[in-house]
Amino acid sequence: MTSSPGGIGARTLPLLRHPVLRRLAQAFFVAFLLMIFAFLLIRLIPGDPAMILLGDEATEEDVTAYRKLLGIDGSIPSQFGRYLSNLVRGDFGVSIRSREPVLSIVGKRLPVSLWLTVTTIVMTVGLALPLGVAAALYRRTWFGHAFQIGASVLVATPVFFSGLLLILLFAVQVNLAPIAGYHAGFPANLYYLWLPALTINFVLVPVLARILQSSIVETSAEEFVEAAIIRGTQGWRFYWRYLLRPSLAPTIAALGYFAATVVSYAVIIEIIFNLPGLGMTLVDAVRNRDYPLVQGIVFLSGLLVVGLTFMADLVNGWLDPRAQIR
Repeated sequence: MTSSPGGIGARTLPLLRHPVLRRLAQAFFVAFLLMIFAFLLIRLIPGDPAMILLGDEATEEDVTAYRKLLGIDGSIPSQFGRYLSNLVRGDFGVSIRSREPVLSIVGKRLPVSLWLTVTTIVMTVGLALPLGVAAALYRRTWFGHAFQIGASVLVATPVFFSGLLLILLFAVQVNLAPIAGYHAGFPANLYYLWLPALTINFVLVPVLARILQSSIVETSAEEFVEAAIIRGTQGWRFYWRYLLRPSLAPTIAALGYFAATVVSYAVIIEIIFNLPGLGMTLVDAVRNRDYPLVQGIVFLSGLLVVGLTFMADLVNGWLDPRAQIR
């Protein structure tokens, strides 16, 4: 049986032809996949939470009863059904270890990770933009060659090694940053965050500066740039409107994806600098096989990344009409 032109499909599909709505639908689909991934991830790791909490001396009856108490009894599909039902109601469960609501734990730890992400991105933009512009304008000089070599070295350096070197330099030798720890509240927290953010930027800044450099070089060869030069357009108006603004589109898009990089690096960085954020909490939750806490952190962190990527796509299309969301 075929649907008529005026059927449901004909009315709903045109909505998805709008690029923003289509991208939003993709974001919701990714969020659904994240939910499944968060549920399955911790269950693929060997280890029974009930056995870990009760110890080796516990009897099989005790373990079975405790698994039921924790809500991790039954088959995987039945557990997923309960998980999905609770998630729809906004219930992320309680931590198996501390018996504290997952949202309460995330609410306490999330600000540290958010501040680390924001500080890192702001520092990335502040360092990468002038460096990328200079690398594009002076790409045939010694500066351009030094930039390429330095960028390759920094990207290839492991982030934990960079972090340890920066701690030795800025925390031990010149005492410009603490070795570890954190103090909440702006702007005092920046004293504890600038060095971890700089560590992550040893990887992000060279990559983003390279993206901007390549984009400026490609944009400078476009016909509209040549037309602006012929019309005699000069000064900051030429550099911003005809060269830098169109070149920023892929750079802004990359920043959205860099948010995912910051989240992934946060686990290592928070361990090195002893920051009480989601990364450190996630490591402890995995060690304790704390299913609800792992699920909540992975899912909510993934939602944050999806949202940042979606907003980056919107800004990307605004900066450069050639890069509209598809």
